[in-house]
Amino acid sequence: MSTARLPALPLAKLFGSSVVDQALLSAANFAAGLSLIRYASEVQYGYYILAFNTMMLLTTLQGTFIGTPLVIRLPGLSEVERRQWLGSLWRDQRRLGIAAGLLALLVAGGLWAWGRLEQPILLFVAIPFVLAALYREYFRGVLMMYHRPHAVLLADTCYVAVLLAGCWLAIHSPFAAAIVLVASTVGAILSGRGLGAHLGDEIDWSSRGGRLYEIARVGFWAASGGVIYWCFNQGYNMVAAATLDLAAVAALGASRLIMMPVNLLSAGVQRQLTPLASSWLYEHGARRTLRRLLAFSAGIGALTVVYAGLAWLMRDWIFLSLMHKDFPQRDMLLLLWSVLFLLMVMREPPTLVVVLRQRFRLLTMTTLVCAVLSLACSYLGMLRLGPMGAVIGILVGEVGCCVAVGVLAWREVRADARANAGADVRDGGGR
Repeated sequence: MSTARLPALPLAKLFGSSVVDQALLSAANFAAGLSLIRYASEVQYGYYILAFNTMMLLTTLQGTFIGTPLVIRLPGLSEVERRQWLGSLWRDQRRLGIAAGLLALLVAGGLWAWGRLEQPILLFVAIPFVLAALYREYFRGVLMMYHRPHAVLLADTCYVAVLLAGCWLAIHSPFAAAIVLVASTVGAILSGRGLGAHLGDEIDWSSRGGRLYEIARVGFWAASGGVIYWCFNQGYNMVAAATLDLAAVAALGASRLIMMPVNLLSAGVQRQLTPLASSWLYEHGARRTLRRLLAFSAGIGALTVVYAGLAWLMRDWIFLSLMHKDFPQRDMLLLLWSVLFLLMVMREPPTLVVVLRQRFRLLTMTTLVCAVLSLACSYLGMLRLGPMGAVIGILVGEVGCCVAVGVLAWREVRADARANAGADVRDGGGR
């Protein structure tokens, strides 16, 4: 799985496929959100956002709890051991998913029987939507670890085609949100089956479970940091709803939606960059790895600036013609989100040095402190400045994250240098 010596052209193709893939997914998710903003009721759209955010939270849990320990272990495993690990983890997840899905259905049925659900069909279709997304994401993650973005792109194209067909049906139906969720579920299942078939016998499908418990300690700290960071990014919605009103939440969501393609682009690059960085760290050490990751940060940052500039020039058309929405402070919100996303995407690559060295407790505590700081500043900012105060608060927390990641990454470089110096002294003494 080493990629340290990949020629420049194959490496460019590798990341090119990931970028195209994330652009495709970004466009599809934007179309789904836009169709519901324009054609669904507020209640339906609220249920959709709830289901989508739940899916994002659980796939974040899956990616950090399982994906991070796995990408650290895989380079040191034999082919047989890799097959067993991948099969065992798949079996463990399938069991947990079935149990959790049945429990969620029982809870939903109880709420329905007690008359606590305004539109129960949306909750019932949201449960398989989340499970299908987890099913698809596991195989996507495995293929990304094996540096096969072309196979992922093909499967994601199938998913997007089904989702867009669902969006077209949704705009002609009174059950728009339910149709979009069902379409996404069907697309995820078909895509996941294609990804699994592509892996074939590279996964030991008959492997016994149990590996999930072996990675639980490392996975717990990785997942804790991921979930806290998810709360860091999404918690402002709850604060805005409690402090201001739903109109402010809508303004924040609409202005943030414009910059979401940048976030998805960064996620695609980061997914492909993680196994690469693992190989670089193993073969070249922290200093050279950090240098390469900083080059990626500069590249992604440049793309973000270009995209933000285009969005700024087209902001009237985006808000008024495309979204049919206009909000107070909309220009300032867009500008603040642009700066925030620039910091976020440039911070992500250097964070891998700390992640791959398994400094999960430090990262978790750092993210927790920044999340608390961010929410506190958002609350105070909203009291004085309205919706844009929320984004200013997140910016404060993000600046703190950037500084902390820089310090932690540099500590790993210094620790590597001391270890190498100690090894040279011992070698010299032996001679």
